[in-house]
Amino acid sequence: MNARSISDNKKHIVFTLMLLLVATTSFSQEKAKPAVESFESGSSLASYNKVNSNLSLSTDHHKYGKSALQWEWKGKSSFGTSNFKILTHKESPLKYGNHFPASPTLIMSLYNEVPQDGKITISYEKNGKPEVWFDLALSFKGWRHIWVPFYEMQGNKPKKGAAVDYDYFKISTTAKSGKLYFDDIIFSQFQDDRHQYPDLLVPFIKKDQIEGEDHWMPLASNYERIRNLEKTPISTADKMDLQKFEKLMDDDLRIDKKYKVYMNTLNDLFQKLDLNDNGKTVTGPPLTFKEDQEYFDQKQQGPNRFNDIQDLGKVLKKLASFYDRTDALQKQEIEKMFLSGTKYFLDQGWQAGSSGGTRHHIGYNVREITEAFYIMRGTLKKEGLLNEVGASLHWLFNLGIVLDDEKKFHVNIDYLNTQSYYHLMLIFLMEDQEKQVTLLNAYSNYISTTLAQQNEEWGFKIDGTSWHHNGHYPAYGIGAFQTVPKVIRTLSGTKFRIQQKGHENFKKAFLTTRMYSQLYDWGFANAGRHPLEDNGIASLKNQYLLMALSGNPEGTSKIDKEVAAAYLRLWGKEDALNTALFTNLNGIESEKLSGYHTLPYGATAIQRNNNWAAIIKGYSKYVWASEIYVDENRYGRYPANGTIQLLNDKGEKGSGFQQEGWDWNRYPGGTIIYLPLAELESEMPLIMFRSVETFAGATELDGNGIFGMILNESKGSNADGPETKVGYPGKLKAKKSVFSFGDKLICIGTNISSIDGKNPTQTNLFQTFLKDTKDPIYTSSETITKFPFKTELSQNSKSGSWLIDPYGNGYHILSNTPVQIKKENQHSYENRYSVRTGNINPKAKGVKETEGNYATAWIDHGLAPTDASYQYVIYPFQEANNLQKFGSRIKEDKSYSILRADNMAHIVLDNKTATTGYVIFEADKNLEKGVLKEVSDPSLIMVRQDNPSNLTISAVQPDLNFPEYETGKYRNYSTAVKLTITLKGKWTTSITDTVLAVDNAADVTTIVVNCKDGLPSKFNLVKK
Repeated sequence: MNARSISDNKKHIVFTLMLLLVATTSFSQEKAKPAVESFESGSSLASYNKVNSNLSLSTDHHKYGKSALQWEWKGKSSFGTSNFKILTHKESPLKYGNHFPASPTLIMSLYNEVPQDGKITISYEKNGKPEVWFDLALSFKGWRHIWVPFYEMQGNKPKKGAAVDYDYFKISTTAKSGKLYFDDIIFSQFQDDRHQYPDLLVPFIKKDQIEGEDHWMPLASNYERIRNLEKTPISTADKMDLQKFEKLMDDDLRIDKKYKVYMNTLNDLFQKLDLNDNGKTVTGPPLTFKEDQEYFDQKQQGPNRFNDIQDLGKVLKKLASFYDRTDALQKQEIEKMFLSGTKYFLDQGWQAGSSGGTRHHIGYNVREITEAFYIMRGTLKKEGLLNEVGASLHWLFNLGIVLDDEKKFHVNIDYLNTQSYYHLMLIFLMEDQEKQVTLLNAYSNYISTTLAQQNEEWGFKIDGTSWHHNGHYPAYGIGAFQTVPKVIRTLSGTKFRIQQKGHENFKKAFLTTRMYSQLYDWGFANAGRHPLEDNGIASLKNQYLLMALSGNPEGTSKIDKEVAAAYLRLWGKEDALNTALFTNLNGIESEKLSGYHTLPYGATAIQRNNNWAAIIKGYSKYVWASEIYVDENRYGRYPANGTIQLLNDKGEKGSGFQQEGWDWNRYPGGTIIYLPLAELESEMPLIMFRSVETFAGATELDGNGIFGMILNESKGSNADGPETKVGYPGKLKAKKSVFSFGDKLICIGTNISSIDGKNPTQTNLFQTFLKDTKDPIYTSSETITKFPFKTELSQNSKSGSWLIDPYGNGYHILSNTPVQIKKENQHSYENRYSVRTGNINPKAKGVKETEGNYATAWIDHGLAPTDASYQYVIYPFQEANNLQKFGSRIKEDKSYSILRADNMAHIVLDNKTATTGYVIFEADKNLEKGVLKEVSDPSLIMVRQDNPSNLTISAVQPDLNFPEYETGKYRNYSTAVKLTITLKGKWTTSITDTVLAVDNAADVTTIVVNCKDGLPSKFNLVKK
């Protein structure tokens, strides 16, 4: 082959390669259709067909990027494209993956400069045939952002959750002429079905859903109630009350005088919003909410620049807060910036009647902007914007709900936290005082009614627990406790005051916070998805004071003495002024909080003695174990496995509990399967595990109490989400009890089993952080100061087996079960980091792994035990001078006797009070110990023998007996159950609401007791 042939051959090869490259590139370009169209270049218009239309790019109004599509038309017109991609479920930004149902959804923004007559139709076609469509009226002004699921459209609509496959997107109209702008069209992405919201533009979304089922959803009916509100004639006294309320709220929002005005700083903050006021409109980056739920493509849309609604609120709040502290020129400057921000807020579609696609959990994000508008209400009124801004927030906050039928009122802690106080503010974001008084009357009734409710899905239960996410959840309750006292205090002493039942029920829940907290910390057991994150009531100092100064619920005293006494115990030492007010002027002393307290709706018991508290926690068919979220509490399987947290007056950290290095297997008191953390982490993105067992509860008598639970991890339900049948593979089971008599806790476990032959089943005694590696562990064999160190503590025939942790808590091991002890440096994971997926919550601030020095001790039951057990006694927080004497003390302690510990019952006698505690797991069996012979149902009973002729009984049948409306789904309130108690001998008692029947005709006495809410039923008996 000659050189020319070789050269020609090379050219042919190059040409062929070029053809292949062009073909490949063309094929690639054909495949690379956009999932979102942002109209950033003229080339995008080439993909659109048009009829009687003019399509162009405009920079006058836009969202992401620098331009939007401007559509002008005359007569019957349309434009459309086949150049788009439909996103799969996997490609869609779904926080919870498959956990919550999601459906294909159209997302888009459109802008109208002036309201127009007529409508447009948005449709999707397949093979030239229209498949689904919906209409939008053009009577709006400004931006509108919509999320429309395909299953909510007209035509051949798909089933909810089903994937879609269309090949043409079209927008058409029969209106005579007009102009609209479109931007950031996401042609189809899967969206969480809970979150697409209707509004006045797309009212057909969720039209078949029960109205108000989603408490965040703005409702047209609520908005119409405000618009159609009839005026109420007002008196001089009413006007004085209005002024009083405004002043109190103004005072509440006024910032401390120490904060100085720095105009340069305020200007810089405002400039960062990047707004442009052209005299007609105020443009700027998209004003977004939940933007992370929308697909974003930087190649299509440019840099991801936006202003979040909460960030805008913070800027406007800063401007508003300093307004009254400035001179005349500075006031003008602040007014100009504030009004530009307000007009931008409205132009971006945050107007009455607009949901912006979704506004779920909106209350958390619009607090600052609401406060800003309230502070600047005078300026807004002067500029003619007050009613429009007020209407936008009346819509957003569903203020009209207070005017609804009282039968439809339902308490919700999210509402109380994020909206209740703001509803009061919003009443003043309108010019008409007569309407304000009408709304105030309705508002007072609404708050009074909902606060009083106990048998609702959420809210404040009869035992004082705060229910949210289908369980007792102090972390959510804290928001309500921070907010509602301001409402009660503001309205107190007027005809608008919160009525007695609502005030009483809220006060009970409010004061219960200090019952399950020590001193301020409520500990890990009820922390929800926030374990070891400084959970507590320290932030409620001012709220306790407000509740005290609001007067009692009856309205007969200007100071609530019970709340004031609690305030003095918690904060009195640091507040001389209010201590003098309460004690010197009103004779109120600091409370003494001790004894035993039960929270059946939380499967929790609290033993309090002097300066410590023991928080005992279980779970059941109705009370979940913990809340494990997609990016929080990832290793939180065990905090309610019969755990016992001992807290001194220094709280969690002062008692040895902190997250750094914490072994998530080692919750004290818990019976667990010890797993590698990667296996301990849940595979599910969200689980709030409830077992199938109804037995978890407690009862109390004269400051003592007993707790019991049947632990069963093998099967159960999820309190949140679609999965109703869930369970853990190890099938861990146990019967556990804790008897609290005086200053000790007697702990018993029987029938402990699992099928896990790889990982050991264990019962934890303690896990405490070491402030110093030399901190000692005292044992019956030796004093351990070495570090690191590991040993096994066996029974000592002379003094028995015992140990004292580094915080002075003594443990007397009664059973022949060797105890494992360690002092070592522990490595762990931050609870908000997933070792399975590598995902991390931003709140973790990049921390994935943690470490710390700890002392731990546990009882090892071995691999796959079938009938293991334990018995031990805890003596919390021994005085330093008693530590060396602990062995002698427990040897001489004859104050209690364990009478029975098997699969049927755990029975303990307290010799000091002649009280026998019965934790009875099996019904209709002869208990053989004491005066109690048998019971008709598993129960917890305390019997005190006052003398040979008198008994006092405290009984609980712990089955909360929630109504079940779907498999694994419950109405969160207890219904009554009956318990029949059989006593040896002839006894009599009065018939009451508690005691329904007594039969002592034979040699035994049967008593039928009415049990409800898991609360103790108490009665006295006399020997017949």
